[in-house]
Amino acid sequence: MSDSGQPISPPASGGERRVRRRVALVAAVGLVAALTTAGTVHTGTVRTGAVNTGAVHTTVHALAARAGSRPATAPSGIAPADRPPVTADPGAPGLVVPSGQDQSDPVLTVFEGRYFLYTSGIPGSPPVNVPVASATDFGDWSPVGDALPALPHWAVPGYTWAPDVHRFGSAYVLYFTAMVVGSKPAMECIGAATGTAPDGPFTPASAPFICQIDQGGSIDPRVFTDADGTNWMLWKSDQNIGGATTPTKMWSQRLSGDGLGLVGQPAFLMGPDELWQGTIVEAPDMVEVDGNYWVFYSGNWFDQPAYAIGAARCQSPMGPCSDPSPWPLLASNDQGRGPGEASVFADSSGVWMLYSPWRSQAPHPDYPLRPVVITRIGFTPTSTYLAAGGPPPSLDVLTARTLLTAP
Repeated sequence: MSDSGQPISPPASGGERRVRRRVALVAAVGLVAALTTAGTVHTGTVRTGAVNTGAVHTTVHALAARAGSRPATAPSGIAPADRPPVTADPGAPGLVVPSGQDQSDPVLTVFEGRYFLYTSGIPGSPPVNVPVASATDFGDWSPVGDALPALPHWAVPGYTWAPDVHRFGSAYVLYFTAMVVGSKPAMECIGAATGTAPDGPFTPASAPFICQIDQGGSIDPRVFTDADGTNWMLWKSDQNIGGATTPTKMWSQRLSGDGLGLVGQPAFLMGPDELWQGTIVEAPDMVEVDGNYWVFYSGNWFDQPAYAIGAARCQSPMGPCSDPSPWPLLASNDQGRGPGEASVFADSSGVWMLYSPWRSQAPHPDYPLRPVVITRIGFTPTSTYLAAGGPPPSLDVLTARTLLTAP
């Protein structure tokens, strides 16, 4: 796509995200056969599970005491005087995270007194399926490890992205997106894996967790924890598979107490309804600020300069959601073209957004390398804005437990 927004080459589908920088697809042997081999075939619905009454109830108000979960609820009662000022440089609002070179789909968590940064897979031999690094501040990150060293047999190696990790009781659950073996056109589904430490190793379930076959697949899992401790899964159905122009959809559904099942029916959050979004909305992540629910999302094709980030207000974690602005919150700027794939991090000191600018355009989408960028976000009762300020504060190293990845 040119800078004017006119296409210059066929865009890659959501089901082919970042495929141009990876090896060729495996030969097609049939999606249904592949999923049947992996386990139960999930067609138009998603799996459900029994509610575990031992679910962890966590909010940001208890951040200092939590054993670990991704903060998604900002402190209530935010007054206008407490709001951060608007950024002085909207053309370059972000700070590059040193651990995030050539990575995408970043998500930040706090576990055991440390920050953990998870990103999409890094190609190589062998590939790093789910990169993870940790830190107590944003200037000194640990080496990148692989939280998911072994993939389930339904997943194509080298095609793993959009992870999220959440703690349920004493266990951690890693959610990830992977390409399905034998699918043509290339289809992606959401998997789940369990572990005893936030940096892994995680062991994946044998079958996909969410796979809406009749809607092109399912991608971009994110967990949102409501103020009452209820955990919700947010994701996107991949109607734009194979370059289709069918409008995509974003969904939410309540998670079971152990995070390995879904309760009730999926709720439709929103689809594309603004010109800048084209036919695509994806990568939803939710935050609650002073009783208001906001879902941050990306719109348009991921490898084009028109890719951008919006923020929609929702009536509840089940939607419906509507963007109050006809313009994106963050679009192509001096720090790179096509920023997107945002996630939200909130603690008692504020709310931040992590994202990855594409930094170039098709047909050479990989140069220069994609960084992970973080910027602070401000809220009014009816809108969001890019705010001034550095990264989240340093954590107390005396309370941080040293975590060693198991062999």
